Amino acid sequence: MDIIQDDINIILDAVGNWLGSLRGMVNDGSIFFRVMLPLYVLMIVGEWAVYMYRHRDEWNGRDAWSNVAISSMNMVFSVVSGVLLPFAVFYYIYSEWRLFTLPETGWGWLLAFLLHDFIYYANHWLSHRTGLLWAFHSVHHSSREFNFTVAARGTFLDEAQQAPFYALMPLLGVSPFQMVVINILTSLFGIFNHTRLVKKMGFFEHILETPSNHRVHHGTNPHYLDRNYGQVLVVWDKLFGTYQREEEEPDYGLITNINTYNPMRVQVAGFRWLWLQMQSADRWPDKLRYLYKPPGWRHDGPGQTAEDIRRAHYKLRSETATCDI
Repeated sequence: MDIIQDDINIILDAVGNWLGSLRGMVNDGSIFFRVMLPLYVLMIVGEWAVYMYRHRDEWNGRDAWSNVAISSMNMVFSVVSGVLLPFAVFYYIYSEWRLFTLPETGWGWLLAFLLHDFIYYANHWLSHRTGLLWAFHSVHHSSREFNFTVAARGTFLDEAQQAPFYALMPLLGVSPFQMVVINILTSLFGIFNHTRLVKKMGFFEHILETPSNHRVHHGTNPHYLDRNYGQVLVVWDKLFGTYQREEEEPDYGLITNINTYNPMRVQVAGFRWLWLQMQSADRWPDKLRYLYKPPGWRHDGPGQTAEDIRRAHYKLRSETATCDI
């Protein structure tokens, strides 16, 4: 028993030392450069090496370098708007306004993770269902490829638009330290999901947003549109009826692709789309509706939202099946 107790104490000491080191990196702001960025680069290089060895003709170098340039721009320009300012607000909310205090114990970390994962789902859902947020998020979907470089493709304002949603976490007692650690770990998991190299993962397909499940989310196939919004758990999609399993290989990109590798044009493509939509309306009430109506909505006609496309697809599939009978 003494030997077992000694082993347990050694493990607990190791975990405590690891958490202490992690806390130090969070406090001095070095965790991104010492943990997340090196791991992300390693993942990209590893995936690239596999493509060069086995699937060289399937690797789009221009798209990959465009994604790297976009990600680099995001890191530089979002430091203030997406990191320093939001976390200053989070610290203030946690210090002055929190309603509870979640302990840094097993169940406290679990509740914090579940809250984070649900907020991600809710923000992601809204980003596909409202014109304004889609102007931000469409940049991430505009690549017609699907690999680890796509994971960080987005506008430099992505973190800023997500921050108000995550402000709920410190209000409910999640410490900024817990927020940073959970964000780092879930982001790395999200990066892992952006690959075509990992096929089905068996049992995990039913509980996690695996690469297969996330490939569906990036597909423009009618039955794949606006599906699988989760980051880690698939439970939210199954609970709210937005889950779709992968059947055929998805067609990646947008319904109307932007056809450019220019990082600056990619950055502004979503906002340019929204501006043109608003400009097409004469009345201000119609202009403003483009901010909160789903992409594809039109003030002067039925339009073609993702829901419309999916409904037409299932209707055609049903009619075809009936004719075959």
